[in-house]
Amino acid sequence: MRDPVPARSLSAIVAFALCTPFAFAQNVPLPDIGSSAGEILSPEQEHQYGARMLYEMRRVDLVLEDALIADYVHALGYRLVALSERPEQEFTFFVVRSNDINAFAAPGGFVGLNVGLMHTAESESEVAAVLAHEVAHVTQRHLVRAYESMQKATLPIALAMLGAVLASRNSSGDGTEAALIGGMGLLQQQAINFTRHNEYEADRIGIFTLAKAGFDPEAMAGFFGRMGRATRSNNTGEVPEFLRTHPVTTARITEAKNRVETIRRDPPTVTEPAANEARFRLMRERAHVLTASEPAKLVGIYRNQLRHADANQATALRYGLAIALLRSGQAKAAGAELDVLLAAAPTEIAFLLPRAEARRIAGDAEGALKTLQALAELAPDHRAVQLAHAEALNAVGGKSGGEGAMAVLRPLLARNAADPSTQAVFARACELAGEETRALEAHAEVALYTGRPYDAMEQLKRLLERPGIDYYQRARVEARIEELKPYMAELERQRIRREDQDR
Repeated sequence: MRDPVPARSLSAIVAFALCTPFAFAQNVPLPDIGSSAGEILSPEQEHQYGARMLYEMRRVDLVLEDALIADYVHALGYRLVALSERPEQEFTFFVVRSNDINAFAAPGGFVGLNVGLMHTAESESEVAAVLAHEVAHVTQRHLVRAYESMQKATLPIALAMLGAVLASRNSSGDGTEAALIGGMGLLQQQAINFTRHNEYEADRIGIFTLAKAGFDPEAMAGFFGRMGRATRSNNTGEVPEFLRTHPVTTARITEAKNRVETIRRDPPTVTEPAANEARFRLMRERAHVLTASEPAKLVGIYRNQLRHADANQATALRYGLAIALLRSGQAKAAGAELDVLLAAAPTEIAFLLPRAEARRIAGDAEGALKTLQALAELAPDHRAVQLAHAEALNAVGGKSGGEGAMAVLRPLLARNAADPSTQAVFARACELAGEETRALEAHAEVALYTGRPYDAMEQLKRLLERPGIDYYQRARVEARIEELKPYMAELERQRIRREDQDR
């Protein structure tokens, strides 16, 4: 089992580094678009640096790679983006394996949502309110417009701090603590964080977007107020990470409530359906269980909660119980709970997918595959379904299983080649099908998207030396190497700068 990364320190670093609009490269000429900063990051640079931070987070297993949850958060986020002031802006929403109550926006439209915030939220509108706030920070370019005061707080500083935390797993921690304190001090010295004006603007725009998308516009003020009350009633003095990175005052809550009153007097046209509370509750419990270090302990908790649950709570709690049983290796018991849920909702994908998994774990691989084949025909564009179908085909094994999985995954890769989970399943399918070169290409993509770019480049270069590689394979690999060269060159420049600073 992987040694745990010190969660509180690491999440604080990542949240602060990403929420704080810092410059990622020094002495880089950037275009003037009229801000007080004069020169800011280009959209291409924003995306590159935001993506690199996501890859680094994957490298240390901080990203929850679950297709059902990821697609849910993606759809929720894009309901808001579509009605924002910049609907053409590309966004990447992802879920962070942290119990801290927080969310953050990074350059390039990367928005992270902590599992702790999902678990604490009492409604889908509260989660949407936080996402709407972060989306507004991006669409209003608050991140890049704060570039002027951040030119010395570079990405290497944040990544070095990340490395210090990882190193602490094999040390006494004293040197690591000093590195963290020093690094955080430097970031705090260079940062303006979000100004009060920017926070209020993100609230104002976020609340209006919430209302347009059919969510409860009061959810933002309600969530802020609840966080504040929880802090005041906490005798330990601990402040939720959300309030550290999103300072909330009475005036700010009052301002948010006033915005809601204004919207109620002149409501916008709602173009989206209302919040889906049942779906939210299912995904909240799923995320909670999938990130639990000891899911077996949740089984008793869920059983006890079910005894006192009302009808609205029971479905989500039973679902959480089923996933906890499944993760604890109790496939038969999990299947029984899922059968109860499916009796009331026989077409619910969130129930059918773990039911198929329970069959496979219990030894009925053929039954699991039949379930997923039928489901794949009903939902040919559903990523979680197609991914589970491909994994089941891989589990069957053999050349035919691999070829079948490759056929299932090709459309997914065409839409989302940067998903390391899909690439990893595709790599296994290629191995089974005897497509060794294609499998190695996919393994290189996994390395790239999980924070190991040098490994990815080396794997691609070694591919060109393989005997038997044909013309088309060579052309494809060479083209990919050319695509990665600018990215690798920038990494090398940053490495040289760090070495110069260390001398």
